[in-house]
Amino acid sequence: MTDRTLQLYNSNRVYYSLERDIAGSAEGSIADENNNGSPLPPRIDNPDQRITEDVRTFTAFSLQLFITVVTSIIDLVSFSLILYSIQPQLFATIIGYAAFGTITTTYIGSALLPLNFDKLRREADLRYLLVRIRENAESIAFYQGEDVEGQEVASRLARVVENKREINVAQRNLELFTTAYQYLIQIVPVAVVAPQYFAGSIQLGVISQSVGAFNHILSDLTVIVNQFEQLSSFSAGIERLSSFFIAIRNADATRSNEDGLLALPKEFNETAWADSLNASLTQASDYALGGGNIQLNLERMPEAIANGQKNVLLQTHNLGLVTPDRKRTLIENLDLTVREGEHLLIVGSSGAGKSSLLRAISGLWTAGSGEITRVPDDEVYFLPQRPYCALGSLKDQLLYPSTESMNPDDYPGGHRLSRAHLLRQSMTDEDLLKVLEDVDLKDLPYRFGDGDPIKGLNAVLDWGNTLSLGEQQRLAFGRLVVNQPKLVILVSYVYCRHHALFISITVHSFHFIL
Repeated sequence: MTDRTLQLYNSNRVYYSLERDIAGSAEGSIADENNNGSPLPPRIDNPDQRITEDVRTFTAFSLQLFITVVTSIIDLVSFSLILYSIQPQLFATIIGYAAFGTITTTYIGSALLPLNFDKLRREADLRYLLVRIRENAESIAFYQGEDVEGQEVASRLARVVENKREINVAQRNLELFTTAYQYLIQIVPVAVVAPQYFAGSIQLGVISQSVGAFNHILSDLTVIVNQFEQLSSFSAGIERLSSFFIAIRNADATRSNEDGLLALPKEFNETAWADSLNASLTQASDYALGGGNIQLNLERMPEAIANGQKNVLLQTHNLGLVTPDRKRTLIENLDLTVREGEHLLIVGSSGAGKSSLLRAISGLWTAGSGEITRVPDDEVYFLPQRPYCALGSLKDQLLYPSTESMNPDDYPGGHRLSRAHLLRQSMTDEDLLKVLEDVDLKDLPYRFGDGDPIKGLNAVLDWGNTLSLGEQQRLAFGRLVVNQPKLVILVSYVYCRHHALFISITVHSFHFIL
């Protein structure tokens, strides 16, 4: 189940949509105001905890509950026949007693359901903050921000402790009833059959048989009473998983509400993905502020066109872009065309929407109007503002996200391979060393390979924390040379009056903007 959940989470950029809240509360809050108060999916917090802890709890307790129920049914049938043959009136008494216990337990313990839901969320929030501090340890140390971070940790810990205290109170009330309920079991059967014993109509052994059968049947009928605390935690986990899977399905443009929550998306196809994305956003645009959504078209350019014209790699028509919450307009009526061999530089003040234009071109942001037409993913390369280093070797950093081959055995069963980033030509280790030299990182493999560049090329380190920011940026340019895209779209920091969005068409003549 974890494997299937990871496939759904990683398919068609679902992870990005949930993180940016594109399919959740950001647009949902606006849609709710314009949809007569209809409930919409809440923001999905801590997906990592839902994938690991909640799935594990669900599967483990489901198995335990199934075995318990089956055993109870077998035990119930066996001892019901025995008890009914001995004391029919005692059998009727046990039915009423079990119903009373179940109803009362459910009423008293109902407070545990929302408390356990909050417990999972608050503990996950605390773990997330601790991981965030670890990942940003150097920055926090430079700023000497321990007091501020400690204050936030203490605040989240206090919320966890407060929740635990409320759970303790609810569990105390529940335990008081269930303990008394269990002790009364020893009195009720004796009280029912005692008059017959004193009247001489039954023997003492019958009382012992009746008490034994009574205890067995009552235990079988009061599974909810005996495991209510575990059931409340199980119910909270189911609620979190259910909302998570619904949000995943809503965020995947290739799936519909008719698909099962655990059904894999359709086979990945770039053009079909774009068409499905545009179609899935139509309903949302009916009630969202700021109009509809951007139409994204992916078109593979022909090998040659007539009259010596150059292929169009990127084109926008009457493009309007708003933020995902549709509260701010960033771009209006933008028309641009970039042909093969051309370069385009876009400058503007911070917050003007340069990076947002990149997100719209890639299909990450869809709120707005107009059309964007570009080449498919295997012919375009996006460089975000912050350089990213994946887990793996230095060679893996250069190839990312491309690969020379794809073996289905390296992926979970049923995984959909897009094959959008298969390398056009094989790259040897010597070729990759030449690429590092081209981007002024020649010493990198020697440094981490103890003088052996091939060893350094295959060294596995935490490159995001090992390389400087400048080295990571140069490594990102090395990926361009390796992947050989026809269209390069990147955001570069320029420490002057403006930041610049630089769109380059050729990979051999791109410029370093420092």
